[in-house]
Amino acid sequence: MKIFRIGLGIALFLFAIDLKAQDHPILSYFKAEVYGNQVVLTWNISSGNNCNGITIYHSSDSINYSEIGNIPGICGALDEDEPYRFTDENPTENKLNYYKLKLGNQGFTTPLAILYYETQESGFVFFPNPSSDEISVFVNGYYQNSSIVIYDANGKKVIEQNVTPGTLVQFTPYQFESGNYIIQLVDGNSVIGSQKMIRID
Repeated sequence: MKIFRIGLGIALFLFAIDLKAQDHPILSYFKAEVYGNQVVLTWNISSGNNCNGITIYHSSDSINYSEIGNIPGICGALDEDEPYRFTDENPTENKLNYYKLKLGNQGFTTPLAILYYETQESGFVFFPNPSSDEISVFVNGYYQNSSIVIYDANGKKVIEQNVTPGTLVQFTPYQFESGNYIIQLVDGNSVIGSQKMIRID
């Protein structure tokens, strides 16, 4: 786990899936993003507000939370906004992860949920495989201009669909005949990864 404050000059280098918790009185935003095999939390304490220490909590069921990080001391500033960043290097795989902050004596933020799947080097994961029913595809949030392209065994393109990283995309059974397929993740003009898919009746 890594905790550090980021200066205003580099606060925008992260991709944005724009998953936000409800506003807290002293925060202008609280976001979660899937980045590689990590979940990155960013938040901003509005100018003129502060708190005594920040504690980061995680849950995999939205009920039982455990502390995964702490930023000691006075947080926030009187004369400017203060952005912060926390990296969870061990999110719970293949399900929703829930996060909330305790902002010293200012209380808790509303919990923030983000879906996380381990995508390995291909940049995406799909299931089930083989499949006779709906197919779900999850694309890593690193790839912001991505699409899923599916080819049949003869190399004919049967589906091309833009995807929103960090969310599940479903393909229904009527879109495929039984047989073998190749699913590719394409980002811009680059093929990030390919996987084989089997469709059965």
